[in-house]
Amino acid sequence: MWKPIHNVELQLKRGDRPLACGPGGSLHDYVPFYLGPRSPMLLQLHTGQVTGYQERQDPLVYLTSTIQRVQVAGLPFVFSNGHGFAKITDWFDEPARLDTDIDWAMVYARVWNDTLADPDRQRRKQAEFLVHRFFQWELIDGVAVASAAVSEQVSQIFN
Repeated sequence: MWKPIHNVELQLKRGDRPLACGPGGSLHDYVPFYLGPRSPMLLQLHTGQVTGYQERQDPLVYLTSTIQRVQVAGLPFVFSNGHGFAKITDWFDEPARLDTDIDWAMVYARVWNDTLADPDRQRRKQAEFLVHRFFQWELIDGVAVASAAVSEQVSQIFN
């Protein structure tokens, strides 16, 4: 069953956020992916911080893929070096910039709270990879779930 799990206020803003690189358009013209595990969105769901959603992570089905699969498929994409609404976040469409402009240590960090020594950790943790318009099912390389019950449901669907 489909159920919204997003922050309504942020989703409304995504439609108004234009992108000047890649195919252009707004954030709503793209299929979004966080670049690493332990996304801030999942933390908000787990801790009950999303208004109207109280089921935590248990019923979620989390789909994964790789940047390499997207590139081989020739899909247009853009990516950010942080949260999409921060004024200091930059957007890119050049694959070489993935190595130079993403803070991969922060993307994969287990703890990402801002500190006095580094007050920009949360923004960098929320770097996104966005695929324009459509993401083919064949490019999914993994499915993650938080509960055995949902794992069984997903297995039944795949069978």
